[in-house]
Amino acid sequence: MIRFPESINAGAALLAEIEKRSGQRLSACYQCGRCTSTCVAAFAFDYPPHRLMRLLQVGMVREVLASRAAQLCLDCMTCSMRCPMKLDVAGVIETAKAVADEAGLKDSERDLRLFRRGFLNNVRRHGRLHEAGLFFWFNLRTNNLFNDAGLLPPMLRKKNFHFVPPRIRHRRQVRRLFQQINGRQG
Repeated sequence: MIRFPESINAGAALLAEIEKRSGQRLSACYQCGRCTSTCVAAFAFDYPPHRLMRLLQVGMVREVLASRAAQLCLDCMTCSMRCPMKLDVAGVIETAKAVADEAGLKDSERDLRLFRRGFLNNVRRHGRLHEAGLFFWFNLRTNNLFNDAGLLPPMLRKKNFHFVPPRIRHRRQVRRLFQQINGRQG
C-alpha cells in the first residue's frame, strides 16, 4: 500500500512512481495550457489539467491525489491528443487516481467514480451508451432506485430514452479500443 508523503523525499518517491507507471516524464510539460483549453470538464475541476501537471512537477502530489479533478476526469483523452509535447496527460491523471486508491485516500466523489465505471462498462458492452441501462444500474448500486425519476417522463416524451439497448455495430473495434486502453494502464 502506498502512503501519502509526510516529507519532501517521500513526495519525490511518489512522483517517481507516478512517472514510472504512466510512462511520462512530467518535466516535459511546459504549461502551454492546451490540455486545459480543450478539456470539456475543466469547468468542474478544482485544478485544470495544466495546473495538475504543474502541481506534480513541484512535488505537490498530495494536492493532486486529493483533488476533484483527479476524480472527475472523464477520460476522454482530448488533453493527451492536443499536447504539443505528446504527453499522455489523461494517463497521468488516471495513474494519479490509481495511486490515490492504493494510498487509501478517502473518496468524497464515490458516486462519481461509480458512475464513471458504469459508464465505461456500459459502452464496452453496448458499443455506445445505453442510457436506460446506465440509469438503472447506477441507481441500484447507489441504493437510490428513484433518483431522478422525475426526469423520465420528459425524456420519454422527447423520445430520448430507450429501454432496449442499441445494436452493436462495431463490436470488434470497441473491444480492441478497450483492450488497448487496458494494456496501456496495465
